[in-house]
Amino acid sequence: MENTSDGSKRVPTIFVGKWTVKIMYTLKSGPQRHGQLRRGLRNISQRILTRTLRNLESTGLISRQVYDGKPMAVQYSLTKLGKTFIVPLSSICRWADGNNKAVVAAIRLHDKQHIEEEEC
Repeated sequence: MENTSDGSKRVPTIFVGKWTVKIMYTLKSGPQRHGQLRRGLRNISQRILTRTLRNLESTGLISRQVYDGKPMAVQYSLTKLGKTFIVPLSSICRWADGNNKAVVAAIRLHDKQHIEEEEC
């Protein structure tokens, strides 16, 4: 039987890829159709968008509603569980925005040191 207190171990499997958080944050404003998400998330491929949406749906963070018609319409929205993640997600995004320059500087310094080590 699985230990339910080990939820933190599951985090890396739920929030994989750079698009997961962006999709969650986009859906916080309300339901969106697949095409709306794709246009709003510039540079995401069809394959990656579909894979990420399926992952989020399988973990219960978003729901997929299919509407009959011609053409068929599909709409995605945050579930009750997904909405509980918006507050911590917003905090993470604020932290990232506030520390972006420091992170970029640290990456550049690290890369420069790595290049210098390789040249020796």
